[in-house]
Amino acid sequence: MNKYIILLSKDATLPEYFGTYGSKYNATPNINELANKGTKFNRHYTVAPSTAMSFIGMFTSKYPHETPFAFYGEVANKAKDTLFDKLHNNGYECHLFWSKNYIKMADKYSKCYGENTIRHEDFFFNQKCGFNSEKKWEETIRDENLVNEIISKLLFEIDKIDLNKKLFIWIHMPHCIKGRKSYGDDIDVFDMLVGEMRKRFGDGSIYITADHGHMNGFKGITGYAFDVYESAIRIPLITPRINGFVEVDYPTSNMQLSDIILNDRIEKKEYVISDTKYYAQKGRKTAIIADNYVYIYSRKRHKEELYDLDLDRNQNINLLDKNIYKDKNRKINVDRRQLIFYPYWDKIKDKLEYFREIKKSFWKRGGIWQEASISMRKWILNIYSRIKRVLKK
Repeated sequence: MNKYIILLSKDATLPEYFGTYGSKYNATPNINELANKGTKFNRHYTVAPSTAMSFIGMFTSKYPHETPFAFYGEVANKAKDTLFDKLHNNGYECHLFWSKNYIKMADKYSKCYGENTIRHEDFFFNQKCGFNSEKKWEETIRDENLVNEIISKLLFEIDKIDLNKKLFIWIHMPHCIKGRKSYGDDIDVFDMLVGEMRKRFGDGSIYITADHGHMNGFKGITGYAFDVYESAIRIPLITPRINGFVEVDYPTSNMQLSDIILNDRIEKKEYVISDTKYYAQKGRKTAIIADNYVYIYSRKRHKEELYDLDLDRNQNINLLDKNIYKDKNRKINVDRRQLIFYPYWDKIKDKLEYFREIKKSFWKRGGIWQEASISMRKWILNIYSRIKRVLKK
């Protein structure tokens, strides 16, 4: 392992925001150069399309169904044997940098950052936008002075760290950085931060990723946390060059991040998994990705979906939809297999059974009373939130 390990992550970030993944808007010269020198993961998935659950996967190497958690809520006990703990035991001084608002959000819902980690939390990086903002688009501005102020304050704190020590530094940037207007509009600022880290720690020390993506208008949905389609769960990962790999094109998971950092190992798994919720929550949706196929199960409606990403990158054609449907324009019944070209219709049944067996191997539900109490708790929290909004007005 290098003397310095620098993990730079960005909240709610799509791979396509970076030039190396195809962005036509964001040049990202620093990120692009690291990708050219290192290893770029083209099919890297988060264990969950929400921050706290994703962090647990990143730092404990566990899928949501492998944790002791039945539902999303404040974690009682801090996780042990995390990436932070392992690096600390190997002589690394561990540092965490994030915006102060994470203390009341992701922190208490994950608690997987190591007992000995030095936390730097006196920052307000985030520009409130989207779900967290009451401002209109016209009321937010692009402000270079604000950007420079934030980066300068962060670098001032980083430059206090003793470079003679072995260091693990994790910096997590928010949905939208102050001085920018929206998701994806701040990638130039993130690339600027990457450039500053390159100057201080060298290209062979830097890992770039995200906690999750977001729907970005995909399938008519703009948010995140409630879907396991590609836009919500596929995230960037760029690392120093590992075992000669320039690019990795098979599915990997962010629960493998510790293994990648600690052992320079990229294990090709038979499948990877992403979950929107824990096992006792009724709204749970699960994606299983194997080769070019993605199987999605929605517990609430018992709905199954199957997509072949090689031929249907935008997940338009659910291969499990009924074959006979009524064409509303012509008012006749049509066998869609005669209208939609797909060369493997005869293999769909076997593929479905394959994915059902995988799901069966890890799927479980909570008890009746356990799930009832979770539903009641959710109902009470919703009422409380509505009252707060009314009082605020």
